[in-house]
Amino acid sequence: MIMFLIFATVLVLMLIGVTTAATMASASIATFLLAGGDPSRLFLVAQRMYAQVSGITLMSIPFFLLMGNLMSVGGVSKSLFGFGRVCLGHRWGGLSNAAIAACVIMAAMSGSAAACAAGIGLIAIGEMTKSGYSRSFSCATIAAGGALGPIIPPSITLILYAGLTQTSVNQLFGAGAVPGILLGVMFMMWSSFVCYRNNYAKTPRSAWSERWLAFKEAFFALLTPVIVIGGMFAGLFTATEAAAVASLYVLVLGLFVFKTLKFKDLPGIFWETVQQTAKVMFVIAAAGFFQYVLMYTRIPQDTIAFMSSTFSSVVPVLLLIILILVLMGCFMEGTAVLLITVPIFVPLMKSFGYDIVQLGIVMCISLAVGVLTPPVGLNLYVMSSITGEKVMAIAKDSVGYVLLMILMAALVAFIPELSLTLPKYIN
Repeated sequence: MIMFLIFATVLVLMLIGVTTAATMASASIATFLLAGGDPSRLFLVAQRMYAQVSGITLMSIPFFLLMGNLMSVGGVSKSLFGFGRVCLGHRWGGLSNAAIAACVIMAAMSGSAAACAAGIGLIAIGEMTKSGYSRSFSCATIAAGGALGPIIPPSITLILYAGLTQTSVNQLFGAGAVPGILLGVMFMMWSSFVCYRNNYAKTPRSAWSERWLAFKEAFFALLTPVIVIGGMFAGLFTATEAAAVASLYVLVLGLFVFKTLKFKDLPGIFWETVQQTAKVMFVIAAAGFFQYVLMYTRIPQDTIAFMSSTFSSVVPVLLLIILILVLMGCFMEGTAVLLITVPIFVPLMKSFGYDIVQLGIVMCISLAVGVLTPPVGLNLYVMSSITGEKVMAIAKDSVGYVLLMILMAALVAFIPELSLTLPKYIN
C-alpha cells in the first residue's frame, strides 16, 4: 500500500508540473513521516543527498554534458552527416541511414539523447525534406537515432546506473555497445523499408573523390569515440578522465579545426553546462533520501518476497520490468524513473540470480523508449522545436522505431550473449 501511495504521489506531482527533484524529495519526506519515522532524524535528508552525489563515477556527467554542448555548435555533427550522406545517400533511405549513422557516432561521444537529436537534426532535416522525405518521418528518424545516445557508450544513463549499483562502468559500456549498434542497424533497415514503400528519392551516387574529401573532413570527429571508448577499455583513463579528455578534444576541434566555435561562445556554453549539471545532480541527490525511505519502509524486501512467491521463473518478471519502464517513461523523465526503480528492481533480480550488468542494459533500452513516446517524449519536442512539426505527427511516425526498441530490450533480456560477451573480453 505504501509503495502504491509513493508512486501515485510522484506521478501526480510530476503531471501537475512539479520538478523531478522537488517531487522526489517531498514524496520521500512525507512517506518517511507517515511510516512512523522520527521527525528529528530528518537531518538524514541532507546527509543522504550529499552522499548520493559524492561518488567519483558521477563526476563524469558534467564533462559529458559539456562535450555535448560543445559539439552542438562546434561543427562535429555537420561533418558526420556529410560523410554519411556521400557514402549512403544513393541507397533507398540513404539520407535517413546517414542521419542514423551520424547519430550512432554522436551517441559514442555525448551519451545524451537530446544532444544527438538536436545536433544531427539541425543539419539533416533540411536535406531530407528537400529530397522528398516527409517532415514528420525525417523528424521521427532523427529522434529515434538520438534515442541511441543513452544506450551506446559512453552513456550518462549507464554511468548513473553504475553509481547507483556500484557496478563497473567499463563493464556496462562494453555491454551496451553491441545492442546499441544492432539497434542502429535495425533502425536503418526500417527506415530503408519506409523510404522504399513511400518511394522517397535517392541522391546520386557520390564519386570516390567526394567520399574521400568528406572522410578527411570528418576524420578528427570520427576519432572522438576512439579516444573516449578506446582509452577507457585500454585502461588509459577512467570514465571521468575520458569525459574530461574528450571535452578538451572537442573544444580544440571546434576552435582550431572546424573553426565554427568562437572564444566568445564559451562562457554561454559553460553556463549552460553548469545549469544542466545542477539540474541532473539535484535530481540524483534527492534520490538519495528516496532510496533510504524505500529501505526504511521495506518496500524492496516486500517486493522481492511477493514476486518470488508469485513467479517461479524470471521470464514474466523481466517482461513486467520492461512493461513498467516503458509505461513510466511515457509520463516521467528517464533519470527519475531509473532512480525510483533501481532500488527495487536490482535486489529483485539479484534474488533470481540475474546478472546486474545485463539488467542495466535492459533497463537502459526500455527507458530510452520514453524519449519517443508522448506526453513526455523529450526527443519529440526537440525535433518539434527545430522544425515546427506537430509532436503527435512525429510520434505517429516513431511507432516502428519504438517497437524495435522494445524488441531489442526483450532480446537483450533473454539472450545474455548480446550484452555480456564483449565485457568478458574487456575484463
